[in-house]
Amino acid sequence: MKLFFIIISLFLTCTAEAQVKMRDVIKQMPDSLVPYLKQNARLDFIDFMDSGMKAEVSNEFGGKSQMTELTDDYASLTLNSASQIQLRLLDVSEPVDDARQIICMVRTYGDDIRESTIGFYSMKWRPLPQEERIALPSYMHHIVLSSNVPELTVYRETSMDAPANEEQKEIDKTLISFKWNGEVFKMY
Repeated sequence: MKLFFIIISLFLTCTAEAQVKMRDVIKQMPDSLVPYLKQNARLDFIDFMDSGMKAEVSNEFGGKSQMTELTDDYASLTLNSASQIQLRLLDVSEPVDDARQIICMVRTYGDDIRESTIGFYSMKWRPLPQEERIALPSYMHHIVLSSNVPELTVYRETSMDAPANEEQKEIDKTLISFKWNGEVFKMY
């Protein structure tokens, strides 16, 4: 009976340690995915966030980049005024590369009209097929990952060019929400 409790304790300890934190994901991110930020800059982000300081670093293109949020399973990075990256760890029901989590990365570009792309990666940063994880609309869209829960919202923003007056300006914001179910993002 004593051996049984020891084995269960070891199992629970190993399971708890198996959950990777976002700071580890950022440390291990290949430089090729974000050429703006080499590993030292990403490590500085984490150190600044841990110290309660503004997490701003000089990027490889001579500008400033900032980490605006870091939790155990979410991070938001502003690369420059027109480029942002959001990362979220997603628990999966079936292991991928021997891990029970995958990485979701949303890249957003643009100033007035924003456009996003989404990518999924194993914990070893191996790209995973996007179409197996989410079915996105075919129009240009802006994706926002929730920092609190594994959900995302897709926005479509269009506006008329050069309206004759302010009353003529039309902005269409269509939104669709998706919730992660352990395998895919499902619309709800």
